Amino acid sequence: MRKVAIYIIYIMFVFLLVGCGKKMNQAEIEESEITIESILPEEEVEEDVEENSMDILQVPSKDEVLTMREKVLKGMSQEEADRLKENIKVANLRMESAYLNENIFDKLSDKESVYWQYFDQKGDIQLGWWYNGNICSMDIIMRAEGISEEEFYKTYDEPGIVYNRFDAKNFIDLIEDMMNSVHDEDLSADLQQLIDLTDLATKTHDVQYANEIYKVLHDLDYFLLRYGIEDVGKYTRDIGTVATYYGVLNVYGEKPYKVEK
Repeated sequence: MRKVAIYIIYIMFVFLLVGCGKKMNQAEIEESEITIESILPEEEVEEDVEENSMDILQVPSKDEVLTMREKVLKGMSQEEADRLKENIKVANLRMESAYLNENIFDKLSDKESVYWQYFDQKGDIQLGWWYNGNICSMDIIMRAEGISEEEFYKTYDEPGIVYNRFDAKNFIDLIEDMMNSVHDEDLSADLQQLIDLTDLATKTHDVQYANEIYKVLHDLDYFLLRYGIEDVGKYTRDIGTVATYYGVLNVYGEKPYKVEK
């Protein structure tokens, strides 16, 4: 069954180099606007909208976000609330950057990918080798240069090492610590989602759990602890990512991803 949105959808076209940690300049990002009329023939629009009306996500308005935020943060001190907001924001922006600029979910689709070290290990992790200012896998460099493995080791001797501040355990510990100051049951349930999904991602190396972590962080940041469309959107050229609503939060009575333990 097709789900049809009745509002304008923004799409980002981002050129991503698989295997290398290459980032894009803002000027290289293009945007496009499409409506349901451009997706479906005119005669099908009304019928499909009616047929799928129960499937359309109701994006929280600014007033709904502000009201819900006040409710879920009730009983928390200003310091506790600010700490929660900042940590969720930082976690969301880090995953968002990895998603948009580094094709992280494609890389994590391989259970043996070195990028799972972000979940498994804190501190210095090696993601590949430095090549033309980017970190790339040995296979990609060998194919690009047309060289053998022996020739590779003679030429490329600088491992691509980055510092990982939080592994899965540290992230879970942080969320659990912040939960101690939360009094709202639904917000606690959403933070517990993050804990359960992170634990499963670490144990299984299944990309679906990593993807769901991003969705929860995204909705918590942009549609609860901030109102991303206004607080962030006015500073960006394309609000497509900020305006996307995944509908995975308990606080709005949604049906979050079912975590099988």
